[in-house]
Amino acid sequence: MKKQTRLVSVYKEREVKTYANMWHTSLCLLKKGIDNQEGSFHQFMASIIFTAFTLEAYLNHIGIKLFNNWSDHERLGPREKLDFIANHLGVTVDHGKRPWQIMKQLFGFRNDIAHGKSETIKTNEVIPEKNQDDEYMWRTAETKWEKFCNQKNAIRAREDVEKIVNILHEEGAFEDDYPFIQGVQIGSATIVNCEPAHADGPRRSRGR
Repeated sequence: MKKQTRLVSVYKEREVKTYANMWHTSLCLLKKGIDNQEGSFHQFMASIIFTAFTLEAYLNHIGIKLFNNWSDHERLGPREKLDFIANHLGVTVDHGKRPWQIMKQLFGFRNDIAHGKSETIKTNEVIPEKNQDDEYMWRTAETKWEKFCNQKNAIRAREDVEKIVNILHEEGAFEDDYPFIQGVQIGSATIVNCEPAHADGPRRSRGR
């Protein structure tokens, strides 16, 4: 006796908003750092990096919507992309004030990490003798990017990036009311046909 195997065609379609996923990752890392101060340096560093990734990915997201030839501008740096898009939307950008001034710090930090290299840090400070104890002596000499990895900067970076995105999103009159909504997925399943199959599995021949 033969059974019939029913075949089903399963279709899925998902919109992936990369910047929104990175934004959520940035928040998760920030919360981890705040909740557990031990080792929080690494959490704050990663949170800031993903905040930078968020803004650059968002600029690419709306750049494609605003310009048919956006691929010609993808090699621009984040600040140049921001200025180009803002000018098109009629948004005034003042890189000397918040939230716009975060661009220099955030992407300077991002570049230091992305193009990281070994270096020797040398410091020479004159301090009161009473402050010269074991804790001070063995405190790590830090690079510029290491000094940036703290809770205050991680929070501020997210605040400023959120403001920048909201300003551009509002002026661009894009379809989503809230820009950080992650993409949705739709799907369907349809029976396409039936295929015969052996009920008892493959048959074996007997030897003599």
